[in-house]
Amino acid sequence: MNVRNITTIIAALLSTVMFFSCEENSEEFLKRNLEELHFEYTESTLEFTVRATGQWSVAIPAEYSWIKADPASGTGNPDEYQKIRITCERNVGDVREGSIFLNGSGQSDVEIRIFQRDGLFEWTTVPNGARMDIDGLLQLENASTAYIRIPYLKATGEESFSMSASLSGKGAEGLSIDQSEVAIVDEGDGFIAIPITGTPARQGVVNVQVTLDNEDLGTVSALARVGSTILTKSFDEFKYGGDCIGNRAGITSINATADISLSDETKECAIGDNGANGSGVTSTIRGNNVSFYEEIKMTGWLGLRNYMRPGYIQLGAASATAKEYGSLLTPGLDIPDGVTVDIQVTFRGATYNDPSPDRIMLGLYPKGVQGINLSNIQNVTQREYVPFEIGHQKWVEFSVIIQNATNESALAISLPEEWVQSDAVQAARYYIDDIVVSY
Repeated sequence: MNVRNITTIIAALLSTVMFFSCEENSEEFLKRNLEELHFEYTESTLEFTVRATGQWSVAIPAEYSWIKADPASGTGNPDEYQKIRITCERNVGDVREGSIFLNGSGQSDVEIRIFQRDGLFEWTTVPNGARMDIDGLLQLENASTAYIRIPYLKATGEESFSMSASLSGKGAEGLSIDQSEVAIVDEGDGFIAIPITGTPARQGVVNVQVTLDNEDLGTVSALARVGSTILTKSFDEFKYGGDCIGNRAGITSINATADISLSDETKECAIGDNGANGSGVTSTIRGNNVSFYEEIKMTGWLGLRNYMRPGYIQLGAASATAKEYGSLLTPGLDIPDGVTVDIQVTFRGATYNDPSPDRIMLGLYPKGVQGINLSNIQNVTQREYVPFEIGHQKWVEFSVIIQNATNESALAISLPEEWVQSDAVQAARYYIDDIVVSY
């Protein structure tokens, strides 16, 4: 092929490319970067972009008057992305859907779908799943600073409710709830605060039942207290074991469980590892390594199938544990001889993964007994069951009232009695920290 032919071919190709390029550049278009927008129930604004070759506009059908566009029209440049802000008014009803349409630059009715969450007022729950809780202090011979907190979502700030409430229990003497109506004056999420007035005259449980607009919200309990804290446990001395709740590997001793101490040389321990040396605080340590048990400040504490984690304790195991419940038993409660009191137990609880319990049991147990198993679980008295469907890898605060405690008992925290199949306690792990017992 000679040079003249090659030159002719190249010229023809360039002409073709230039022709199509010019044709493409001359073509009108109107393009958007998305096809739908999703809004919260509150008044809010989101943006999208358009790119156009000429004039464009936004059309919003009359039935979607709750949607606004800014700007609603413009002139495009093919190389320029222009922002359009879409605002949805506050929704006070059900989920709603709408559409806006782009027109111009050779295009028509280019749709963008609009979705907005429902804005209907609703009652919600406190973090532990209850409909309400009690904050503030009820202390003997002191004016109450306590109040009932009832959380809600999506208020308009114009809600009002008729209310009735009743108090019962040993500690209710001297207390009252005086309101018959409650109102919400702020928009958004929050909680109703209902004061408990008066001065408690007697130590003990205070049960509060609340009804709003004929809807029974159930009962929540607090404690009218003397002011004595008789036990705290934070497990700060625990440093071995994988960190399940923090989802981090931890460390463990290179020595066997019966020989470990906090000054040992260490090695890495996996997140969910129960079996590595030093990950288990069990009766083995109590029987064969008393000095280590003292070192981690667990002298007097008992229980079965409980395991060290860094800064907290695990109860239960990843496999069935025959006849032993995952449990933790405190030392005998430091209550004066001959005195019976109601105690308040606060703690943090968490789960790592499944299987995990949907509830746990707290109660009183004879002090000094090794742990809870199938043959002696009936010895747990004054049982309270704590709902534990709390999701994984997050700490949740709990508060429980245990009635009629004396110094003959320890506090027991355990898997519930029904956690058994085929005569074996089933797999389940849960985690406890920051225990405080007071009356």
